[in-house]
Amino acid sequence: MTGAISTERVFSLPCFEGLRLFRKYRTSHPDLPLSDLLTLIESVEADAHSLDMEASVYLSELVEKDCPLDGHVFYQTCIKGVLLKHQPIWAKLMRQGRQRFVKKLDRNDQDIFAAAGLMENPTPLHVVTWWDSVSGYARLVTDHEKMEQGRAAELLTLEYERERLKALGIDIEPDWPGFDDNFAGYDVLSYDHGPHGVRNKLIEVKSTTASPLRFIVTRNEWDKAERAGDAYHFHIWDMNQTPPVLIERTVAEVAPHIPTDGGKGKWTNAQVPVLTH
Repeated sequence: MTGAISTERVFSLPCFEGLRLFRKYRTSHPDLPLSDLLTLIESVEADAHSLDMEASVYLSELVEKDCPLDGHVFYQTCIKGVLLKHQPIWAKLMRQGRQRFVKKLDRNDQDIFAAAGLMENPTPLHVVTWWDSVSGYARLVTDHEKMEQGRAAELLTLEYERERLKALGIDIEPDWPGFDDNFAGYDVLSYDHGPHGVRNKLIEVKSTTASPLRFIVTRNEWDKAERAGDAYHFHIWDMNQTPPVLIERTVAEVAPHIPTDGGKGKWTNAQVPVLTH
């Protein structure tokens, strides 16, 4: 039984409780075929018909074989198994903190976290450890998605520049140094016509889904931008649009939004709005 089971079914108390029964009976009847085992459970356990046994069997593949079947640890392990495998959209909200996250869940999901002892107050250390571990994974998933979005934007710029260079009659393939060196200070090397022939065009690519549109400039990127001057450009892709829409900004247009150092303090990242002209 490995067919796809929806997150809504597998992340539910009927599924969790079904797993508890399934593991108990599987231990006492290790050789019984699955269908016969489920029939046995339904014939013996009065509450079995109210449980989601199909989802429970599926969940069993996500939860450690030696998971305790009693206490909060059982629920905590079930929740973690579902989050890691299904990566529901709402899991990203775990980065916002426990209370803020739980308040955004529906009542049924809130009950699951409460049943797992994960809303205890004062908060025991093992609960803190659980939240940090699982929200840390959610953070990695979010970071990975951001990286994928950023790479997609860089590929869009490469394609855009290929077409632009072709239109300009410049027979040079744009380069992608940002893929090989994260500290290059720009992502794509393209070209333009200059007063003395073809000149470099350094492009820092940004992708954004923020509203209002904005992007982050690092200190390293800005140092490179200031040194390159007019040869440096920002490509900001609005990924909310289909297809994504390119907004291009020069160093002079971004400069008013860059902070200055003060005292012994030094800025490292700046948030820049994408204002319409």
